[in-house]
Parts: sequence; C-alpha cells; structure tokens
Amino acid sequence: MVGYGAEEVEDMPWKQFYLDENGKHLFCNAHLAGRGAMNVVVTHTPVVSTVDIANYYAPLAQYGVNVFAFDFSGTGKSGGREADFSRRTIVEDLDLLVEYVAGRFPGPINLYGSTGIGGIFAQYYVCQTDRIKSFAQFACLTYGETVGLGYPRWLVQALCPVLHWLPNMRLTMKPPKYTGFHQELDEAFYGEMLRLHPDFWRCSTKVTLALLEMAVAGDSAFRRTVDIPTLVFQTMHDRYFSPAHFERYFAALKGPKRLIRIDDVHNSYYIHSERFCKEVYTWFQEQADGPVLQREEIML
Repeated sequence: MVGYGAEEVEDMPWKQFYLDENGKHLFCNAHLAGRGAMNVVVTHTPVVSTVDIANYYAPLAQYGVNVFAFDFSGTGKSGGREADFSRRTIVEDLDLLVEYVAGRFPGPINLYGSTGIGGIFAQYYVCQTDRIKSFAQFACLTYGETVGLGYPRWLVQALCPVLHWLPNMRLTMKPPKYTGFHQELDEAFYGEMLRLHPDFWRCSTKVTLALLEMAVAGDSAFRRTVDIPTLVFQTMHDRYFSPAHFERYFAALKGPKRLIRIDDVHNSYYIHSERFCKEVYTWFQEQADGPVLQREEIML
C-alpha cells in the first residue's frame, strides 16, 4: 500500500496517491491537517475524476480537517475495469479507504456524499457499516422510489436483469430539461464539464445498473434506514428531485438529523461549495461534541 510518511502529515497541501490492496488501485486526492484531526471521506458521481470537480469539497480544508476524496474502481484515475463496477465494489472501495484512514488517523471518520449519485452511493455504504461517525449527503434515495431516477418502478425492475447480462456499454443519458430559477448557472456547470470532457453524458451501463439495483433489488441495503447522525441538503429547484422527495427521505431517518433547504438548483453543491462545506463541517463538529437530536431547517 502506498501511503504517507510521518514527516508528510502536518499542514500538508493537497496531494494525490494510490491505495494498492486486495487487487485494487484506488486513486485518492487528500489534504491532511494532522493525525488527530477530524476525518472526512468524500464521494462523487463516477463520471469524471475527483480532481476534476475538487472545488466542491476543497473548502473543507480551511476547517483543519483531513479530507480524503477518491475515484471508485474502474472510474476516473483508479485502476480496475469499469465492466466490474457494482454495488459490491462501491462498498469494497469505501471499506478500503476507511480502513486506511482508521489505521493512521485516530479522529472520527465522517462521510460526505455529494454531486448527486455520489450522495446515493455514500448512503448505500452507510446503510451497511458501523464505521462512519456521521453523514452528510447532497442526494438521497428511498427504497422503491424511482421517480428521481427518471423511470417508473416497473421499468427499473425490468431493466435491471437486462443490464446485468449485457456487456458494459456507454449510453448517452442527458439530464431532464430544466427552466426556471438560476437555469443559466445550472447549465453553465454542465457546459464546462462538456468542454473538459466531451463524453460527460456517456454513462456506463454497469454504473447505471448499480444505481438502479439500489432502488429495487431485494437484497439492496436501502431496505434498511440510515440510523447515524445525518445531514440532508434539500435543493428547492432541482431538475432531478422534487422537494417532496427529500422530505419523505428525511422523515424516515431514525437518528439525529438536520435538513438544510437550499433555495437553488441541482448543481448548487458546486456553485456554492463554500456554503455547503461550512454546513457539512459544522454538522460533523456538532456530532463530535455530542449528538444533536433536534430537526433544524435552514434556508441558504
């Protein structure tokens, strides 16, 4: 395993490295504040590398925390085959990174799932591990509810076995049309991504399958409810999810929770990343000091 030497830890700038273990070659982008600092693991939608959209989590570094962002196996700069991407590899990748962090940095490990699907993949992990202290997510998914994925439930159930047997392919899957509040800001983000990555909308069928199975598979971890302290960002002008989608998910959470309403568009996690990171850090710090049980709604 490739890691850091003791002399590299204090006040280290952003640095990239690989974790090599269990046949994986996992790319990480990390900022280390110190061995005893709070740890934050960050996930994102696996269509580009974490370094391509680092602005959405980079502001966390100003709060003196260790930040570990990474690319899932078979995507971005990580090794492995995209054809092997699955719910299982998502959990294995996060297990590997969490094990690395826990073995070197004794502070609590928190998880920030962002950029849409990255929040859903992080949620899946939280549903089947006890190694995360507290959780913050930008997007969420309730078992059996597939409207936010763009398909009715019967179609998702029919698609899963087809995608399972098909070889990995890349399909063009553009987002729903959106008009309204801050439309130009939402479109500008996608325009920039397309400029840098012309195949931005060419999505792997195996990544799609993993997401769809989370919603409907009989053995999905989403049949269990998140029960650790959870912060949910609810975007009020989201092209994928309705405000009610977030409300239903939030109502079902069992542990300490907070809902923050964002009066903006889907890509606000990137457009207003400093605000998001401030709320994420505040939530994690409150949970370190002692569980915050009340529901609190904040409009940003």
